[in-house]
Amino acid sequence: MYQGPACLSNIRGLASVPAVHALAVSLVLWLAIFVYCNWTLWREPHGAYFHSDHAYDLDYSLLRQQEARAFLQQYSNASSASTGQTPSPPQRVGEHPVLCAALTTIRRTHPDAAHYFSDSVGSMLAGLSPRERAAVNITVLFANADGPTLHPDFGAPWLSALVDHAAGYEGMSAAQLAELRRQEETEDFQSKGVYDYTYALEKCYRETRAPFIAVFEDDIIFSADWLARTLLGLQHLATAPADKRPQWLYLRLFYSETYLVWDAETDWWYGHIFTTFALASLSSAVLLLLLRQGLRLCGTGTGAASYQPVNKRNGFLVRLRLRLDLPTIAVLSLIVVPAFTALTFMAGKYSLPMYSLRGSNSMVGSILDKQDGAHRDAGVLPMDKHGCCSQALVFDRARVPELIAYLRGVGRGQTDMMIEDYCDQTHLRRFALGEQVVQHVGVISSRGGGGVHGPSVWAFHFEEGRQAEVEKKKQKALQNLNWELLESLQAGG
Repeated sequence: MYQGPACLSNIRGLASVPAVHALAVSLVLWLAIFVYCNWTLWREPHGAYFHSDHAYDLDYSLLRQQEARAFLQQYSNASSASTGQTPSPPQRVGEHPVLCAALTTIRRTHPDAAHYFSDSVGSMLAGLSPRERAAVNITVLFANADGPTLHPDFGAPWLSALVDHAAGYEGMSAAQLAELRRQEETEDFQSKGVYDYTYALEKCYRETRAPFIAVFEDDIIFSADWLARTLLGLQHLATAPADKRPQWLYLRLFYSETYLVWDAETDWWYGHIFTTFALASLSSAVLLLLLRQGLRLCGTGTGAASYQPVNKRNGFLVRLRLRLDLPTIAVLSLIVVPAFTALTFMAGKYSLPMYSLRGSNSMVGSILDKQDGAHRDAGVLPMDKHGCCSQALVFDRARVPELIAYLRGVGRGQTDMMIEDYCDQTHLRRFALGEQVVQHVGVISSRGGGGVHGPSVWAFHFEEGRQAEVEKKKQKALQNLNWELLESLQAGG
């Protein structure tokens, strides 16, 4: 027998049950948030919404590569001759550099790596104002033991026009060169890498008075605002009030979100996940029961006659109490609240406001008083753990001699891990720019099979950069820079 109307009536009756209605509404809201997060948080490598098929695509980096190559083209003799244009004037450091930037590069034979070094230098310099360029001394080490001429970019017209000093190993004895050649031939990159790193640090330390020294690898891309925001962060670290000034070693310009994970030791809620869900359910049940009791005490009464509302406010309270029955409370506290708690963890740690590394409203990383918003404007935050790798580190000059001595004393290893060990032993702080200004694009390692390859060392959110937004951040940083103060930090100044 046809039961359509009766069946429909039963469905409508079920839907009118407060608990079922609450569950249905919550499910729709949960799905809406899930879809939104899947659309916006797809770059978070430790979130449930990570899209690995496009997360490693070049976006902003591709724009900067194009700008870098167009910039270097201006300094190509062949380009100038073919167009009849006067070559662009050389760029040089000023009398009072604030930063000494050392790049180490080695010949790479893979064709995909042909533009790594030139793109690094071009993106470093493209878009800098004359004052910015004058503030940075650029030195390049061509780290082939058999001489710099092995590198295809050595002797390029743009190199002599844009770089303040470019050479191979200088002042080396025959025995030292022979040892470096042996390390290359035997692929002992853990020894040679440490030597090259300390060589670059010492070169900047001995030949400039810059208060900050950076060492960059040769397979990176710089954002257009890298120098302005870096100098602002350094200004912030170096000039904080004396009683709150941190003892620090470096400011990190590149980090990979791959290594920024939930930490069971420091993230209590994650480390006690079952307790977290139990507390969430229990707390919500208690609050809902208290709310229900409060509604009961608001003059709504319990008798049938008292359900007639005296006014609109009482009518609303009556309806709310009637819908907030015990089955509804059970559904909300045992199903809905745990589901939304799981949704929070699914977003990934650094997508949550309290952990966010990016944006002026970040609530992490204050090295000043919480009432002082300067740290937010500078974009500086602590990164004493999980701060991979050594692509772009800027050091406090005063700490460099001891760091060099430590690295040479150990002699061999992964340079970035050795630096972290040094900080742990000396209790020096490590900081980073929350919004990365450097991307690592090198998927062809200069260390053969022993190097770190590809997507494991990637700044996911760097690719979100947009030209207009980056320019706005750059101008804001430049407005907050105190050039005279930065120049006064020079060694012996």
